[in-house]
Amino acid sequence: MEFPKQWQQQMSKGEWIAACLRLNMMNGEYESQQVITENQIAKQFNVSRSPVRDAFKILSQDRLIQLERMGAEVLPFDETKQQEMTDMRLMIETFAFTKVIQREDLPSIVHAMYQALEMMKVSVKFKDPVSFTEHDIAFHELMVNACEHSYLTHLWMQMKPLMLCLVYIGMLRRMNEDIEDFNRIIHNHQKFVEAIEQKDRGLMYEAFRLNFSDLNNDIGAFWSDQAK
Repeated sequence: MEFPKQWQQQMSKGEWIAACLRLNMMNGEYESQQVITENQIAKQFNVSRSPVRDAFKILSQDRLIQLERMGAEVLPFDETKQQEMTDMRLMIETFAFTKVIQREDLPSIVHAMYQALEMMKVSVKFKDPVSFTEHDIAFHELMVNACEHSYLTHLWMQMKPLMLCLVYIGMLRRMNEDIEDFNRIIHNHQKFVEAIEQKDRGLMYEAFRLNFSDLNNDIGAFWSDQAK
């Protein structure tokens, strides 16, 4: 699977190699426990071993590989890890919702989210999974950034490369196999904006349930009073 060229701008060689490998590992193109070496990857990307070493460090922080003396062992990216990622998103975005609805400039945040949602619709119209992924992540990131919480933002940015890959893989597959499903996806995101605009906790729980229930079977743990 090819890493989108639009996302390569301002990346170092090591970051670019890590991004390419990350996408393919998360897409299941490497087998669990498969061993990859610096020499092998350097030859594949026609680079020296130095940027490959940098890439391996990044992927190790992503928990996608385990560094070994002679190379690296690919770790499984399975349903459990996907659910763990969703757990983290739920924690971040649940907290973000409680902070965002307290802001005096809430109308401008809602406006920006509606703009991102319109761009998602345009991306679907032109069958552009790269653009859709960018605007999807930006849509949720607006809420996170509006918290003005440095540690929360830092955690989000650490997860962002993984989220980009996961969303891109899913959106590319949907656009090729079930383009009509985007009507549901757009509708579900609409619920997010409405919940924030109305400061409605029950509606926000419903938005999370609609958006993440296919990836996480324990959403109620984050919204226990709404899940009853």
